[in-house]
Amino acid sequence: MIIAAAAAASLLGLSACGSSSSDSTGSSEAVTAVKAQATAPEGLVKAGTLTVCIDPEYAPLEYYENGTSGDIIGFDADAARALAAYWGLEFATQVTTFEGLQPGLTSKRCDVIPGGLYMSEERTSVLDGVAYMQTGPALIVGTSVKTDPAAEKDLCGLTLVGQNASENLTEAKRIASECEAAGAAKTSVQNYPKTSDTVLAVMNGKADALIETDVAAVDIVKKSSGKLRQINGFFPPSTQFGMFANKDAALTAPLGEALKALYTDGTLGKIATTYGLSTDSLNVY
Repeated sequence: MIIAAAAAASLLGLSACGSSSSDSTGSSEAVTAVKAQATAPEGLVKAGTLTVCIDPEYAPLEYYENGTSGDIIGFDADAARALAAYWGLEFATQVTTFEGLQPGLTSKRCDVIPGGLYMSEERTSVLDGVAYMQTGPALIVGTSVKTDPAAEKDLCGLTLVGQNASENLTEAKRIASECEAAGAAKTSVQNYPKTSDTVLAVMNGKADALIETDVAAVDIVKKSSGKLRQINGFFPPSTQFGMFANKDAALTAPLGEALKALYTDGTLGKIATTYGLSTDSLNVY
């Protein structure tokens, strides 16, 4: 149990709640190459600084460089740094849990959530989002699942797990509900506050399968020492990651314009390559 816990912590990092830091440096050459090209948006939480709410346990999107400490790096973190550079701003992070991302933004502790959130109808009804990456859920199973599931009905009777407040947890609950409606074996759903907790639940055998984003799933499985495997193609890439600002904020239009510029000039593609992501999944709109 202790060994598995340590492995999960090393795998994903453990985020602090509500801490903040300033960071004017980039973590990739693509970021340092970005020059100021546009006037900074109005209405920033702190004048002269782009502040982002971030949960740094989502490799390769956002995570601590040293596992649980150091600079926050990853595609989303560097893309946010590139935004700050594009506007000629300093860069700062407001570290929170996944559940705290949206409240952090709406309470104006930060200007932007840089990524890791789906462009769901529910979310875009209360926040403004700019889509930047095609994504969707992925299925990760543990050693208790001997045969690879081929359809959602194959998950009936298992224990599924997802992160609190995530679309992936909603997906797990939907599957469990459909299993119940079909009269199949009882399907349980567990939820935890951190991604590392959900991974640990499957690694320890408390749960059988984890629903996670396809981008994060690759890294999770790779670092699990063979204890987890991804069921490729189980879910289609059905949605997009977005960067979010408050509804009708002065930042919304400049955010879209800046992301499109950084996509067009190849900056986002270079950052994606740095973190082993396919540039084919990038699309800003």
